[in-house]
Amino acid sequence: MKDIFARMASGTIRFDDDLIFILDALPVPLTWASLPDGNMRFVNRAFTKTFGYQNGHFATIDQWVSQTYADEAEKAQARQRWDEFWNCGRRGITEVQPLELHINDINDKTIVVLHRGIVLHDFNLWMATYEDLSTQKLAESALKRIAYEDPLTGLGNRRALQEHWDSEMARSLATASQRMIAILMIDLDNFKPINDYFGHAAGDDILRMVATRLRQSVRQDDTVVRMGGDEFAILLTNLEDQDDAEKICQRISDAFAKPFIIQGEEIDVGATVGASLYPHHAGNLETLLHAADQALYRLKRNHTHDWEWFNRSFEPLQSTQTAVA
Repeated sequence: MKDIFARMASGTIRFDDDLIFILDALPVPLTWASLPDGNMRFVNRAFTKTFGYQNGHFATIDQWVSQTYADEAEKAQARQRWDEFWNCGRRGITEVQPLELHINDINDKTIVVLHRGIVLHDFNLWMATYEDLSTQKLAESALKRIAYEDPLTGLGNRRALQEHWDSEMARSLATASQRMIAILMIDLDNFKPINDYFGHAAGDDILRMVATRLRQSVRQDDTVVRMGGDEFAILLTNLEDQDDAEKICQRISDAFAKPFIIQGEEIDVGATVGASLYPHHAGNLETLLHAADQALYRLKRNHTHDWEWFNRSFEPLQSTQTAVA
């Protein structure tokens, strides 16, 4: 076995040797390289099937990393690990901890793989395997869409709103900074008659158009979600001041001034917006949503369809609040 490893490192092992025959038949993509020159000595058939590169395509590991690693941070990490393991003067065997990588195949398609490796220091030999995670990642992405996406509009849902809020709170804590955040609650005006007159399919079309107009009214990093029915919410983060939020509220109001087209007819659908501010009005998402909803309800109750900030004078309305169309 020692003789085989020595010949693997030197590149003199023959393809008809038993070990290389077995390695070539393995269903897992595999490579080996010699140390310290980093020459890539062998890739097996599963490697070629997965990535498209034939044995001998890459002369060195550094060439493999430079040409195929899709992420610059992963390239830097790979080279750091190379130096750590190969220039450390160790003996015996070192196991390289599993690492998720993004590899470009021969057709420039990015494949997500789990990289595992061992370094045989006594033989100046490095071996690695690459487990294709693409199918798993697709499944994870599909499950996440089911859990966090509204299937009708493609917007996020309540869970997505909570996740973005939690992420923002964690970021603020980590950076010891507290930027202003706003929550907007949006309820459509005159939506129920559309379902009654044109049918639910037309109502669904309106909701999808509404989602588009809301996305176009906010900044790229803001979070727009559908809370249910004809109710939407927006999380505005990293605000310089209250005016930033007010400008977005006005853009939403302006976006709904233009009628929607359904079955060849122009339909007016307005939007009433209630707004609350963190940390001024509340310190958690649930209370901020409730505060924004109170501002929205006050506008609806007064038959005013525009936008308004929450203020403490709204709170007595909670005991008498009833549904407003």
